[in-house]
Amino acid sequence: MAVSKQVSFEVDGVPDDLLAPMVHALSDMRCYKFGREGLMVTARTPINWRSVGEIMSVRLSEAGSGRTLVEASSHSALRTVIFDWGKNDYNLRRFEAAFHARLAQQAAKAE
Repeated sequence: MAVSKQVSFEVDGVPDDLLAPMVHALSDMRCYKFGREGLMVTARTPINWRSVGEIMSVRLSEAGSGRTLVEASSHSALRTVIFDWGKNDYNLRRFEAAFHARLAQQAAKAE
């Protein structure tokens, strides 16, 4: 079974408006092979000396009163991986930072 990590957080805005910043944040991480099903996007991270790549999944859902719940997960691309050496945690922290940066850019353009 592949190693997997999850994180969730809430942000201001409605899910439909946050789909583009979410995809841009994944692109900022150099993810590729994007797939989309409704408000859920999956993408692969690049292979590097620390890992054979991971699969990132991000789902947006209504949290009420103009807020959106962002649920992100990262798991190793190979099922045989039993240690991720912190790579999935790193992916999630990096995604959250990139997503918040994209939201800040979107807010700055709106002003």
